[in-house]
Amino acid sequence: MPGLLPWQTYLLAFVIGILGIRFPLAAVAALSLLAVADSVLRGSACRLPVWAVILCAFFGFAYASQRTPTLPDAIPERVAARKAVVLEGVVDRAEPRTGNRLRVILKQVILDREDGKPGEPLPGGVALSLRNTNYAPLPGQRARVVCRVVPVRSFGNPGMWDFEWYWQRQSVFWRGWPVSRNKPVWGERPALSLAGMRAGLRALVARTLPDTRGGAMVLALTTGDRSRLDQATMDATRSAGLAHTLALSGLHVGFVAAMGFALAWLAGRLWPGLLLYLPRPKLAVLLAAPLVLAYAWLGQPSASLIRASVMFGFWGVLLLQGRGRVLMDGLFFALAAIIFVSPLSAFDLGLQMSLAAVAGIGLLYPLFRSLFYVGRSLPARLFYWAAGVIAVSVCATVAIMPLVSVYFGTFCPNLLLNLIWLPVLGFAVMPLGLLGMLLTVFGWTAPAGALLLGWAARIADGLLLLLDAAQGAGFTPVFAVLRPMWPELLGFTLLLVTAAVCLRGRRVPVLLAGIGFVLLVAPHVQVMAEDSRDRTSLAMLDVGLGQSLVVSLPGGHRWLVDTGGGSPTFDLGEAVVGPSLTIGRPPRLDGIFLSHPDVDHSHGLPFFIERFDVGAFYTNGMLPRGLTGKRLRRVLPGSGVVPVALSTGDSVELASGARMVVLHPGEGCDETRANERSLVLRLERDGRPLALLPGDVGSRGIRELLGGGMDLSAEVLVLPHHGSRGSFVKGFYAAVGPEAILCSNGFMNRYGFPARVVKEAACAAAEGGVWTTARNGRVVCRWDGSNGVLLVSPWVAGSACQRHTPDIGVRIGSVSRMD
Repeated sequence: MPGLLPWQTYLLAFVIGILGIRFPLAAVAALSLLAVADSVLRGSACRLPVWAVILCAFFGFAYASQRTPTLPDAIPERVAARKAVVLEGVVDRAEPRTGNRLRVILKQVILDREDGKPGEPLPGGVALSLRNTNYAPLPGQRARVVCRVVPVRSFGNPGMWDFEWYWQRQSVFWRGWPVSRNKPVWGERPALSLAGMRAGLRALVARTLPDTRGGAMVLALTTGDRSRLDQATMDATRSAGLAHTLALSGLHVGFVAAMGFALAWLAGRLWPGLLLYLPRPKLAVLLAAPLVLAYAWLGQPSASLIRASVMFGFWGVLLLQGRGRVLMDGLFFALAAIIFVSPLSAFDLGLQMSLAAVAGIGLLYPLFRSLFYVGRSLPARLFYWAAGVIAVSVCATVAIMPLVSVYFGTFCPNLLLNLIWLPVLGFAVMPLGLLGMLLTVFGWTAPAGALLLGWAARIADGLLLLLDAAQGAGFTPVFAVLRPMWPELLGFTLLLVTAAVCLRGRRVPVLLAGIGFVLLVAPHVQVMAEDSRDRTSLAMLDVGLGQSLVVSLPGGHRWLVDTGGGSPTFDLGEAVVGPSLTIGRPPRLDGIFLSHPDVDHSHGLPFFIERFDVGAFYTNGMLPRGLTGKRLRRVLPGSGVVPVALSTGDSVELASGARMVVLHPGEGCDETRANERSLVLRLERDGRPLALLPGDVGSRGIRELLGGGMDLSAEVLVLPHHGSRGSFVKGFYAAVGPEAILCSNGFMNRYGFPARVVKEAACAAAEGGVWTTARNGRVVCRWDGSNGVLLVSPWVAGSACQRHTPDIGVRIGSVSRMD
């Protein structure tokens, strides 16, 4: 990067070494590019020794490896048996979540024994999820709860957000939910603790604020308590690209620091002589420092606030010393301190986004600033200020765009809303809210504090009404985008640095620009080559206890069978299925088959109808109800997609000689239960029966299929209803004659799918065995001409599975048998 100091290059190499413990190939490539870029930009006279860069990366790798928590070797017997257990532990922290939820992290956890003997220690921490609770425990408080515990595990699809690694970094290896109506029993609260003072202040503010969406927003901004935020508010801010403004982060620390600068300006106006002894920038740092520290303490303190406060601290020290290059040098000093204390925070999305945003502003904003300076009159100053706000937003958005695309697979081009939302939030809502909170502490000023908090809530309500209106008018579109692969991220970074160098009038680094262009293009050439192969594939994605199947055909044609499940706060279509489909590929589907409208198969459907380019939509004649149905009815009219009901005998032509044949339900089917009306589909290509996809059809529907004398043969069978006993019929597997059987069941699902009788019969019927998402993660079946079927499990989710099931790629059928 232009102007990068030698120690900063070494620090970047150290960070790349840390990332190498999870992404070794990408880390080696990034380290090589760092060495090349540093050499090109410095010139021959100032080049750094390559061996020193490599050594720093090695030290980073070793340091992170030594600091990585070790996962437990085994799952306790009662946990593995899915039984409710009694946990006793100590509260490490309590995190209010949206929708009146609370997540409590327990450490020093003991599993009580039923025989009265001493309890069994549970290694690591437990993330306990609570709903509709008004009690927030304090750190150090003891807890006892009857709950169901499962190991933390990720969805087993390559290229996805790794939940298990996220929690492993925090030494949390388990998740728990209270069973039935059992509520935790809390021990005595610690007396006279800072956490207790913070909790009391938060409760006081919550009682004072009005019970409105704006009041919930002010509570979240001032104390970090997001429990009152409803789903409508989160959806509106997310669609406008403003959801990050409701989660305490560096942005809010910047607002608080700006209050210190405002106080410095006011002090200079009231007492000009003060600035002779203490220049305004230094005075602003001294006035802002206590405000930032207090705000960080109020917000839990969360990891993002701590990191932002560290960055502010280093920037403040540099300003007090009269140093130049404050933004970039302070950023690197803060990164060094954060990584030294917590090396695994290099994997934290919040830190990555903060670093990218600040670096983007540092690189690009000086170029924008010279474009719109027009004078010192009042209109000119207003224009300069507005243009500056937009320019900062553009610089930060450009820098973090690859990360947003990788992690979320979406893009929100709503920069103009920042021109209204951010200034009002930073210069009205937060100052009024923080000052009102301070005044509510004292009895004689409490009425004034309540008045200020009420004003802040009303302004926030106004912002949300404006946001709702913009959303209703279609001014806040959100687009699903292609998720770049890691070579593209490196190429984008090189091109961004090259652009910054060129715009500063320096010689064009042709080598760096060429490497960056190749890295951007090469992954797409690889995808095009893959799509041009004469290959048919069926991918069973890991969506937990639900189902989503992807049929891929030559030429890049893709069809989706079911879209996964979810809840009011978690959409598997948006979080898992969609990102899996957009790795290196555009958000486009030839069509969607919905086997039946149960939520575990349909909850992700509205997301695809709204965000993807979908060519066709086929159903069993039933559409989802409830929340999923409401979302679908909202997005379906404007999508141009018309549901088409299928029945026995119908056939849908896919591509390249492939078709989907409908075997059930018949036209005269009078079954009202969604499961029994499931579409039973058979994937065929050139007359060859490849896979039978029966949805959640039950025993009655299966008997109808067997009794009708219909040809059910297929090389691959997806177990009906996730392997439920209710869908088991003797003779069904023999009628299909599969070489391999797949089951989408979810890790340690509460129903115990697949049932024992189903598992035994399936293992006896299929030469290739039974492949489940619980054990194997995503499973892919590929047909290459006459070479039979190739089963691939390219990535096993969860280290517990990884110890027992290695990466697998075996041919079965006409080529060889699986052991």
